[in-house]
Amino acid sequence: MNKETHPFLELGKVPNATKLILGSFPVYSITLPDSEEKNRIRKSDGSIQFFYGSCKSSFWGLYHLYIDNGLEIPITSKEALSSLVKNQIAISDIIMECERNGRSAADSDLTKRVYNVKMIKGFLNNGITKIFCTSKGVMDMFHDQIAKKSNEFVFQEDESYKWQTEVMSKLKGSEIQIKKLICRQYVYKGKTIRLISIPSPGSPQRQLKQFGFTGDDWREYADKYFEFSFKWLKID
Repeated sequence: MNKETHPFLELGKVPNATKLILGSFPVYSITLPDSEEKNRIRKSDGSIQFFYGSCKSSFWGLYHLYIDNGLEIPITSKEALSSLVKNQIAISDIIMECERNGRSAADSDLTKRVYNVKMIKGFLNNGITKIFCTSKGVMDMFHDQIAKKSNEFVFQEDESYKWQTEVMSKLKGSEIQIKKLICRQYVYKGKTIRLISIPSPGSPQRQLKQFGFTGDDWREYADKYFEFSFKWLKID
């Protein structure tokens, strides 16, 4: 396994942002070091070197649907950045560099991780109060690798459960299904910071029970969950 480095973290710094989209790490074909092999993959599948740039990602389609339906799909990095700036949303990943098992996109196959602590704290220092985590794993990494390792954060467990209950009430979901928090709340330097996590946009049915689903129509519940979460991100 070889070390891979995140190539475009700096692009995600949006001036005056109050909200942050936080993922884990890019897919193999768009990380550094670049190579002829990676270039061939990008040309073959249409991936671009930007956040959620994989052709298999459904993220920008959901963003288009619930935040900015003026954004054309498939995206270009320039158009996506313009939309993020307009909506005061920064975007980043929690891992700066790591090694990978093969070409796997699974977080569990990313080892020897270096976490993006300084930049994420910088976002919070500059006014971010909402963090939209693109998986429960990302939210857990934020808690374990950033919040728990700094005395500047106070984790508000009771308020986190209240926030989660509020979300489940609106979605008519069941908290009994949820083994780990899908919502978290902290106080950071006197400011309240709220996080929400979403199931994988590409295959939400595999994870929906962990997000409160108990019914028969997983697609309806997934759509409601995505709509609520993205609209929460959009509203100041």
